[in-house]
Amino acid sequence: MNRGELSILIADDHPLFRAALQQVIAQLYPQANLYQAANVAELQQQVEQHKGMDLLLLDLHMPGALGFSALTWFIGHCAKTPAIMISANIHPDTVRRAIDHGAAGFLSKSAEVSQIASCIERVMAGERGLHPGLDATGNGASLQSLDVADALSTLTPQQFRVVSMLVEGLLNKQIAYELDVKEATIKAHMTEIFRKLGVHSRTQAALALSCLSVELPADLASAPL
Repeated sequence: MNRGELSILIADDHPLFRAALQQVIAQLYPQANLYQAANVAELQQQVEQHKGMDLLLLDLHMPGALGFSALTWFIGHCAKTPAIMISANIHPDTVRRAIDHGAAGFLSKSAEVSQIASCIERVMAGERGLHPGLDATGNGASLQSLDVADALSTLTPQQFRVVSMLVEGLLNKQIAYELDVKEATIKAHMTEIFRKLGVHSRTQAALALSCLSVELPADLASAPL
């Protein structure tokens, strides 16, 4: 593939880190089309507007996501596009679970520029499961979380937004207000979400989705991720 034909999406809520990644990619692929997203809603918009992207660089702790939910949704809708997850949270369990949930690679936010560039090039060349300099021998994804991930991957963008707000504890009326739709529309979405998750209530749905969450190590609880 001609490098000028590449389309790459950087999804991270920190503008400075997005800019840093953009510089790395611009050096690797000067003619590539680069797109950005600061939250899951923008990620979904970019996916809709730019079909067939070649690479996603995804922040683990994106606004609008619960743990690995954004990763699993993206992979479900863009199965041919590799995703590299990036985070300051490099606990072995986190790295292993990201790989298990389909990430092509995992990078620390403190990785050297040369390390980031090398990982991107290797993923673009078809390699998978990369985690340079990191320990991935932690506990992997549970069967339950893999099942929930499969269900999430089938949600429409609007259903994903609804389920994310459900996890935040918003009522149907509040979700309808946030999305500027009728409450009946939200109820219809909820019915379909429950069906796909195999649950019968909001509480059961929230509990099921909790298996995709990622607990922060104590030393990162107050640090930017």
